[in-house]
Amino acid sequence: MKKITYFLLIFALFVIINSCSILQPYSVKKIAPSIPEEYREKVVESLEEAGSNKRELLKVLYHYKDDPQKLEAASFLIAYMPDHCFADVALVDSLGNTVPLNVMDFNTALEVQIHIDSLEKELGELHYKLIEKREDVKTITAHLLMTHIDMAFLAYETLPWTSQYSWDDFREYILPYRGSSEPLSNWRLYFWYQFASFREPTEDPLVLAYSINDSARKMFTFKEVFYYHPADQGLDEMLKNGFGRCEDMTNFSIYAMRANGLALTSDFTPFWPDRSNNHAWNAIILPDGEVIPFMGSEANPGQYNLQDKIAKVYRKLYSQEPNTLADVLPDSMKAPPWLGYKNFMDVTDKYVQVSDVNVQVYKGSPFAYIAVFNDNDWQPIHWGSVDSLRSVTFSDMGRDIAYLPVFYEIVDSIIVENEKKPDYEPIPAGTPFILNEEEEIINFDNSEVELREKKDSAFVLTKTGHGGINKVKIDSTYTWFIWAEDEWQEIIDTTATADSLIFEFYYPETLYKVEEECLHPDPRIFTIEDGEVIFW
Repeated sequence: MKKITYFLLIFALFVIINSCSILQPYSVKKIAPSIPEEYREKVVESLEEAGSNKRELLKVLYHYKDDPQKLEAASFLIAYMPDHCFADVALVDSLGNTVPLNVMDFNTALEVQIHIDSLEKELGELHYKLIEKREDVKTITAHLLMTHIDMAFLAYETLPWTSQYSWDDFREYILPYRGSSEPLSNWRLYFWYQFASFREPTEDPLVLAYSINDSARKMFTFKEVFYYHPADQGLDEMLKNGFGRCEDMTNFSIYAMRANGLALTSDFTPFWPDRSNNHAWNAIILPDGEVIPFMGSEANPGQYNLQDKIAKVYRKLYSQEPNTLADVLPDSMKAPPWLGYKNFMDVTDKYVQVSDVNVQVYKGSPFAYIAVFNDNDWQPIHWGSVDSLRSVTFSDMGRDIAYLPVFYEIVDSIIVENEKKPDYEPIPAGTPFILNEEEEIINFDNSEVELREKKDSAFVLTKTGHGGINKVKIDSTYTWFIWAEDEWQEIIDTTATADSLIFEFYYPETLYKVEEECLHPDPRIFTIEDGEVIFW
């Protein structure tokens, strides 16, 4: 391994910093011919979008104009920089006033929710709001960007495993200076020194990944209260708190491992199909192209198991994936919140068996979405174009899952900070169905269904494990619903007299759900097959 002393590293960074301070007549027109043609148009667009920060980006391009490889790296980062930002989100009241909330003051997520409930009694309904969008292209400094580039190349040129990566993998999974939408920081320098001793004994990237992840586990780990800390943490905040949610854990690992020349990214499922919430985890890309999932600060590569049912998995990118919804959706239409981005690719088939699903939808939008039931609502996870026959195909969908095709349309208007804004929601675009393990589509009757009383074939809803009712409480009231005519229709209330619920009515070929009479219901949908309850 080629040796470079820390003194030389610091000296090189000193030269970079001071060379940037010399005023030069930077010109987009003059530097443009030097930029690789692959990125030239997008780099020029980024420079125009940078506004007053254009000079900082030009400093970087001029600095590397005689180093073709680093100039290409800088051009790549600047070309796709407008897609990235720090998104600061805070809890606010109906007038937009920030409501202070420090999640580290609480031990559990339930305690945080109880606190928010008490605040709402005093202040009215609270919600999370984007407070600041700090765009990289308008705020990043030449010093920070060049430090990230130079240190990424320090790893690329001196570490045996890093030099074995393809240029494409280096560019996408080692070079980028951020993991998600967190505040920018010089994490590469911090972790280069933090784990310097781990690099010496090995030339195996997996062994290094194990060592770094084992150590990171002691520095930073999961705490459920950070579900209520919606903004992604930066390195300083993570080191101070020592805790975060899964997105923070993946970013912590991205920092630690990219800084040491390992290709790392984050894969995520936007919504679980058989329970509430979502999840993100890491994936390490080895020089031979093998990709191994793991959970940063928790479980090492090869020792991490995801649950069986997954509807969609996406991989975060710094660059843009071609042919996304954002490429074709007209400006007059709005996509579900996260589906409008370009910086992720579908990798579901790397995790589970998948099928393309073709369904008929109602007359309406030229774009339809496929949704899973999560957090007591239908949540869109993928999209497709509707053809002239009202047919739409959703590609690479996970099997043994209940789905509903939906449109995403304005259903009402809401008042936000005294301003009237359109309220978009998923609305049914067809009938719910199950895609089973044999790739068969089982549709449900969506018309007005007939109630059948069959006391001789009543079914029992008992305590279940993951995905169902976790505990039936004696004397609690439970409301039964069926899916009919494109909505959940309330059927009956029952009161539990034992640790199970007995339902003496039967609606054939439909979906059910049961909500407990509580403040935050989180039911699972289920079907009845031969008197047996099957949760989805």
